[in-house]
Amino acid sequence: MVFFILAIDSFVSLPFAKLRLENKSLKFGIIKLISIGANIFFNLFFLVGVPYFINKGLFQGFLSFIHFEELGKVFFVFLSNGISSLITLFLLMSEIKWHRNYLDFRLIKPVLIYSLPILFVGICGMVTQNIDKILLPSLLGSNGFEQLAIYGANFKIGVLMSLFAQSFRFAFEPYFFKNREHGKEQYAKIMDYFIFFGLTIFLGVNIFLDWINILLTDIYTEGNYIIPIILLALLFYGIYYNLSLWYKLTDKTWIGALLGGVGALISVTLNFVLVPIYGIIGSAIALFFGYFSITLLSWLLGKKFYPVPYKPLRYLFYFVLAGIFFLLDHYTVFEILFFQYLYKGTIFVVFIGSFFVIQKYGQN
Repeated sequence: MVFFILAIDSFVSLPFAKLRLENKSLKFGIIKLISIGANIFFNLFFLVGVPYFINKGLFQGFLSFIHFEELGKVFFVFLSNGISSLITLFLLMSEIKWHRNYLDFRLIKPVLIYSLPILFVGICGMVTQNIDKILLPSLLGSNGFEQLAIYGANFKIGVLMSLFAQSFRFAFEPYFFKNREHGKEQYAKIMDYFIFFGLTIFLGVNIFLDWINILLTDIYTEGNYIIPIILLALLFYGIYYNLSLWYKLTDKTWIGALLGGVGALISVTLNFVLVPIYGIIGSAIALFFGYFSITLLSWLLGKKFYPVPYKPLRYLFYFVLAGIFFLLDHYTVFEILFFQYLYKGTIFVVFIGSFFVIQKYGQN
């Protein structure tokens, strides 16, 4: 069933790419949401609904084919995923073009040469982002799983930055391939916006963290100190992806594979070095330096192979400004809650307003 799901999901990535290339974002989003909704629905049906019906003696004839206890819950999780994948495939049938000649052997070689390094980049990215969850229990000993739970819960708060970066990827890929000859000024402008709005998410999450903590119990909020580092790490991963256009447009994807390997190696090494000493913050630092290092290397190499007029001093100013507002919030406390949130809202709005001022008057 796992291979069945992977096969369908891999196949439908092609019509999904076609939708993105043709700027059919509405259809793309609707099908994605239907797929997610179907997955959730069938998980609830099999894991909650079916046991309830069986216990109540309802729909005995209809449910007789479901041997719930024999197959186990995990089977039905995969089954739900498989059904949602089939639904996705069905919804994309209109985008799939059927041809008599399925394989063009002249095309396979250049496609593999271009894409296999990108596959390696993806694997390295997964290692960089997930190796900490694998290593934490063994590196921290007896309370490793407890610390992993705290780390994982606070890491999830960084999902806002991940969603921002993922949404950007969906829109940016088709754009830069269509504008590869005339898009350098636009690429620099996009980077400008991406970094600022990424820092807006960073600042917003940290300023209003007490609201987000409503979702967590006290034991999990003890790990809040890793959230700024996680958010910055994921932001740099997004910046790295923005920068990666140079090796994709110049067909030097093998350099991207090397960069991905460097990031994964740094992340794994720092986990082994820092976690036994500093605990879960060591994993957060390892993730940050794993992504920061490949971002820096990609920028330096991109200047040589595909120079884009980025404005690093302006980006640095954004980071400094966000850091100042972060510290202002962190070290300023009002006894009256109303004034506390008025202060938080004010500095957040001022930070956002500063972007428009910089865009209007900034030259570098």
